Amino acid sequence: MEAISNNTELYDNLGLSRTSEPEVEESKSDQFMRLMLAQLENQDPLEPQDDGEFLSQLAQMEAAAGISELQDSFDNFSAAMQSNSALQASSLVGRSVLAPGGYAQLETGQSVQGEINLSSSTTNLSIEITDAAGQLVRNIPLGTQASGSVPFSWDGTDEAGNYMPPGAYKVRATAAIGTETVEQEVLVAAKVDSVTIAQNGQSVKLNLAGLGSISLSEVKEIR
Repeated sequence: MEAISNNTELYDNLGLSRTSEPEVEESKSDQFMRLMLAQLENQDPLEPQDDGEFLSQLAQMEAAAGISELQDSFDNFSAAMQSNSALQASSLVGRSVLAPGGYAQLETGQSVQGEINLSSSTTNLSIEITDAAGQLVRNIPLGTQASGSVPFSWDGTDEAGNYMPPGAYKVRATAAIGTETVEQEVLVAAKVDSVTIAQNGQSVKLNLAGLGSISLSEVKEIR
């Protein structure tokens, strides 16, 4: 009987399969070290490499490895932050947030809620509601107010008490401060319909009902 000459024939005759070892990708630092050792082995013995040059190459290798590890850590941190923002934003779907811009989406039978960031105390704060064509719908006087956050509500009716059709409306606030009439920042409550997960490090976007998208970072309050 002819002897089996090698392990390959032995596995084949026994009907066994062999799993090859997975190839391990060589890191940049390993490549650098391998090339440097090859350089040392093949250097001219009459003109050996200077110690200072050798140490300089080692320092370059350490710096390259450090930068690579720092980049990996930053990428992992960035991915974790993005995942956290996405999770936080997705929990807002169906809820209301206070959004800047002064635009409100009026729904049938609903009112519009919001806040005014009053920069200074005033004896005459008022808000104006205009439609998509820029026509004045309603003026709501809020009188004397202290500086800070001032809540407001619009019931969806015009000056004659008629309910306005659903759609987008503009809310503008002005305050008498000293001898001037100064426009104030208006925040309007809006419903979050969906969330757009950002790419390439951009902010997560909240898609508001009838009002478009804003960045999660622009949200002033969650209701």
